[in-house]
Amino acid sequence: MSLKAQAEKIGFQIIGELTRRMDMEPSHLYQCYYDEAANKYILHRGILTIVAADGRVY
Repeated sequence: MSLKAQAEKIGFQIIGELTRRMDMEPSHLYQCYYDEAANKYILHRGILTIVAADGRVY
């Protein structure tokens, strides 16, 4: 399932374009992205965790 599809499934909307931040990835098992509203999207082994700009975790 894509990052966008996972975010929509939990009711979270990606704002603007996603930018990958490889400098924020602790290992090759992680992918880290930010959207234009400074929300952070972390994929770890295909499972999405979202840290909203206000600090809430999804």
